[in-house]
Amino acid sequence: MSYLGIIGTSRSGGQTAQLVREVFSGLDDGQIIDLNALNIGYFDYDYGNQGDDFLPIAQMMMRAETIVLASPVYWYTMSAQMKAFIDRFNDLTGPYKPLGKRLAGKRLYLVATGAQPTVPNSFDQPFVDLANYFDMRWGGMLYQQVRSESEDIIANSEISAFAQTVKSPIDLREAMLSI
Repeated sequence: MSYLGIIGTSRSGGQTAQLVREVFSGLDDGQIIDLNALNIGYFDYDYGNQGDDFLPIAQMMMRAETIVLASPVYWYTMSAQMKAFIDRFNDLTGPYKPLGKRLAGKRLYLVATGAQPTVPNSFDQPFVDLANYFDMRWGGMLYQQVRSESEDIIANSEISAFAQTVKSPIDLREAMLSI
């Protein structure tokens, strides 16, 4: 698997999931998982929730070259499902630190939907910081405005361009070195 999509939303069939499926439609070797369908416990300082689904997802992330996280904008920030999942990255700095170190060099992207015409300024910062902390390569974010819960995501040039970036990323660091 080259691409792993991880959706964290309260509506598994909603616009965020539709948008991720549209991005992944042109990727040959991708898999999408829905956090809503899994059991991800909250971070526990005593690591008492090791039997949930976080570790299998972390192992899937290690097999992927590119990880695409997806969340709707809820009150200017990520969904509760995505927040609980990201909080569990603490496990990758504690008992599973060797696994966490294997995130280095992987590409991380973000897909988001929301009611506002533009995404809140601070929305993507926790994702950028997550990428930086684990020495991942931040690829950017695709944001789509949705006006109602019944509105379907329609393929457009912005989605296509983002999908192409995920499929064939331009590494600015490598490009600068070749100049």
